Amino acid sequence: MYISIDQSTSSTTVFLYDKNLKLLDKFAKSHKQIQKESGYVEHDANEIFKNILFLVKKISKKIRYNNNLFLSITNQRETFVIFDTISGKPLHNAIVWQCRRGQNVCDKINKSKLNRNLIKKNTGLTLDTYFPAPKLVQLLNLNNKFKEKLKNGSALFGTIDTYLIYRLTKQKSYTTDFTNASRTLFFDNKSLKWSKKLLNLFNLNLKILPEVKESSSIFGYTNINGILNKKIPISGVMGDSQASIFANQCFNRGNTKITLGTGASILTNIGQSFKNQKKIITTLSYVHNNNPSYSYECLINYAGATISWLKNNLKILNSAKETNQILNKTKDSQGVVFVPAFVGLSSPHWIPDSKAMIYGLTPSINKNHIIRAALESIAFQIKDYLDDLKKNNKINYNDIYIDGGIVSNKSFMQLLCNTLQKKIHVTNYQDMSSYGALMMGLLGMNIISNFNEMKKLKQKYLVFSPDKNKKVIDSYEHWQYILKKFYL
Repeated sequence: MYISIDQSTSSTTVFLYDKNLKLLDKFAKSHKQIQKESGYVEHDANEIFKNILFLVKKISKKIRYNNNLFLSITNQRETFVIFDTISGKPLHNAIVWQCRRGQNVCDKINKSKLNRNLIKKNTGLTLDTYFPAPKLVQLLNLNNKFKEKLKNGSALFGTIDTYLIYRLTKQKSYTTDFTNASRTLFFDNKSLKWSKKLLNLFNLNLKILPEVKESSSIFGYTNINGILNKKIPISGVMGDSQASIFANQCFNRGNTKITLGTGASILTNIGQSFKNQKKIITTLSYVHNNNPSYSYECLINYAGATISWLKNNLKILNSAKETNQILNKTKDSQGVVFVPAFVGLSSPHWIPDSKAMIYGLTPSINKNHIIRAALESIAFQIKDYLDDLKKNNKINYNDIYIDGGIVSNKSFMQLLCNTLQKKIHVTNYQDMSSYGALMMGLLGMNIISNFNEMKKLKQKYLVFSPDKNKKVIDSYEHWQYILKKFYL
């Protein structure tokens, strides 16, 4: 049997698989989204840990103990917390990847072209508050106590995986994997080491940083605070987007996966060589047997979150399930354009201070037109990025795999397929990040020995083919016109 934890932006889910990778059970528990002021997004890290204990306890009666039992973890990548070295308890709310604090830090550093180039050259990432470093700097500037504790080693920094491993192992293992370390802005993604140059650039005086391991390594041992009757290894630790590209087995150049969750993450395999592009993020997909794999990545802040906004803020949706029916009966948006730049635009434009917009309202417009325009905006942002990738970086994306919560909306999948004008492969299994971390764990535990064996374990896909309805292409071109007119 195998246990897998998926600690995501909105909730935590614990899975129990049998030896044949049949899902025996899963339980999920949401956590509070804390927004003290505009642009700030936090989570209670202690609540997240308690939720894990609660969920593991729920599945514990079904666990059958054997030598292969292990725990894998996938997590929201850039979210971080400072925690006490002795107790492991968080010293503040976890600062979430969506949080936009630290823009003043970015602005200051961005004044120097040399600094900008240093970051891009060594990380492949764009300096943005999406990533931990500028938010950590701001946090420390406002809290001298935290700064001193990190300097003397009485407190530790970690992304969520590090924090969870530390507490699950009773403060014995202070580790992370390459995929999570690579998102901090102070890890060198070429040399695969923490970078003194980048730490100095951000003026971060951290006495120690977590040991960085391959995702298939053993990260420690845990009985999950006594819930299990023996200690089991933690193996298979990955950031959620990288776990997803791994689960979709995008092992060849051009293979592309799109995860549609709260935001959207698009990763396109570019091979084993680090390549740095001006507007494109280069992501470390994984490291296995000392061999790195890289991807170009697009970050879209609002995907599923756009649907949530329609439901919770505008209150023109009762549930996300309604969108399938609305797309079926509302064939076009009647010229309405929705740009969901609620917390700025990310890839490939990187305009952090932009705001969302609904354009083209007339007396004949009803709520269904707005809803359709909002759904179109998710697909259009994806096409906008992939077209830029092809045009400016000569990457011909292919074998497109889709996963995430929105895949259950078949009408939206067809809309996305028509927008891209390419076949897409959609998995019915919505928990691909958990599955990818589990695959890494199977490698780490020597239950499977290589990537070829993994092919037998690939999920099944429903294939969508584009139709020749030109309406959606016309709508995309209109959306592009509005984007250029008001944002670019």
